[in-house]
Amino acid sequence: MSTTEAPTAANPKTVDSSTLSSSSDRHPVVLAFFSAMLLWFSFLPTDWSWLAWGALVPLFLLIKSQRSRRSIYFGAWTGGMLFWVLSIQWVRLTDSDAWLAWMVMALALSVWWPGFLLLARLSVLRLRIPLMVAAPLIWVGLEFVRAHILTGFPWYYLAHTQHRALPLIQIADMTGALGVSVLIALVNAWLVDLRTVPLLESTPRGDRLARPQLVRALIVLGALGATAGYGTFRIATARFQDGPRLALLQSNLEQSRKTSGDPYQILETYRTLVERALRENKRLDLIVWPETAYPLPYVVRDSQLSDSGFERQARGLDPKRGREFWSDWERDSEFRLQSWTDQIRVPMLVGSTLYDFQASGFAKLNAAILYEPKIKAIQRYAKIHLVPFGEYIPLVNLFPWLTVLTPYRDASIPILSFGTKPAWFELGRFRFATAICFEDTIPHLVRRFFQGQGTKQPDFVLNISNDGWFRGSSEHDIHLAISVFRAIENRVPLARAVNTGVSALVDGNGRVIAALPKITEDVLSVTVPLDDRVALYSEWGDWLGIACLTLTLGLIPAWLLQTVRSRRSA
Repeated sequence: MSTTEAPTAANPKTVDSSTLSSSSDRHPVVLAFFSAMLLWFSFLPTDWSWLAWGALVPLFLLIKSQRSRRSIYFGAWTGGMLFWVLSIQWVRLTDSDAWLAWMVMALALSVWWPGFLLLARLSVLRLRIPLMVAAPLIWVGLEFVRAHILTGFPWYYLAHTQHRALPLIQIADMTGALGVSVLIALVNAWLVDLRTVPLLESTPRGDRLARPQLVRALIVLGALGATAGYGTFRIATARFQDGPRLALLQSNLEQSRKTSGDPYQILETYRTLVERALRENKRLDLIVWPETAYPLPYVVRDSQLSDSGFERQARGLDPKRGREFWSDWERDSEFRLQSWTDQIRVPMLVGSTLYDFQASGFAKLNAAILYEPKIKAIQRYAKIHLVPFGEYIPLVNLFPWLTVLTPYRDASIPILSFGTKPAWFELGRFRFATAICFEDTIPHLVRRFFQGQGTKQPDFVLNISNDGWFRGSSEHDIHLAISVFRAIENRVPLARAVNTGVSALVDGNGRVIAALPKITEDVLSVTVPLDDRVALYSEWGDWLGIACLTLTLGLIPAWLLQTVRSRRSA
């Protein structure tokens, strides 16, 4: 199927070329501007999701544009820059000087638009690949790359615009969120073909819909129908069972207060929330704190670490404080949290910064720690995907100036270490995994919680996060929207306890059962709906993204081979 059909016995009806190309002849900056704005309105906070099905049409028109290549790629870059500046504006809220990080991040992300256009034009104009094949393939291949390169930023997928369209996004349990992105890109490409390929053909019996257009329409309608049908079936046949009762604590602490406020006042805030949770529930199986909610140093010392080794690590961390200082905090944190848990007789999962003194060396970790009444064996998980410039600074030893991109100053510049592997928590007869901060936005990372841990999978996933950095912005909303796809991809309920919100419970169909308003202090008490379905995505992972990327990379040698053959024939 070619994008430019040759005349046959049933010739396409003659159509004025200006009618077909008038839109694509508009200045590339104008077309890219419209795509940027339409796509931005498709996402939260506006959430006009229906716009996504046509938002990329202006950009896709540039694939066949006859304008100069310079103007085409410059237009695509300006559109990409505009979209990302608007979408990630919440980055600027992390610090009064964070506008630089905002602009640098937007600039880095903006190159994906001209990059897409370059590969798409190569495919359609040089290799004669149909637009409806090339555009979804390349767009999704690049989304997959964006999820991995430089630790990954899998936000603002096309799929995320459809977080409320539950029947259409159930295919994520087979394809991941990328499958929904393919569908949206396919529809956008079809709309472009409706505009640029003859619609009617002449026959002895009169004009009729051109066969290429009929084939395209059947493909798109078939894909939409099959997707909606599958989604409707999966939703209708889902059977959930009541699981553990959770109290999700949502504090409303500004980041400035968390970093420089009185830690004992902050601790009192959580004591108040815990007491409220106990009053509101006759039975609780777990109380969940947000990320880094415990405001005091949480210290762990390896029993194999000698006193002299402990002293060296302590002085290396702070020359003014020896091992006695850290030993005091070790006893304090263990006694405070364990005695509190024993008193209320309810397990607590606490988010904390963990100072880990091991025989192999010191590590400062972003951790989730499970305390259970009368049980001394403490379970914990350390975050394995750290946020660049927020929790560590890549290449800072080579480029010290990179510190200007962080929201920290001087001694407070982050030095967190990476956790080593995913971990599960055992809670009576239940098992759960915990994703910290933005880890729930990374599909391949959440999937790791379902791999290599024996036969029993996690019954539910928790996300503990501190979104106080982005207080009141659209980041709260898009973060929740993205987590919807993690629930569907693995057919697992997902509960979130978030400082400043949005704390919520999502079932295995991606339905948000309950949620608290952002910028409020409250407790969300929920019963987890257990889901015993098995998801293909949990087993196979990002097979679709890998396939799209592989085929996209294959365009380059195909083009080179074609070029060589053309020169030889000439």
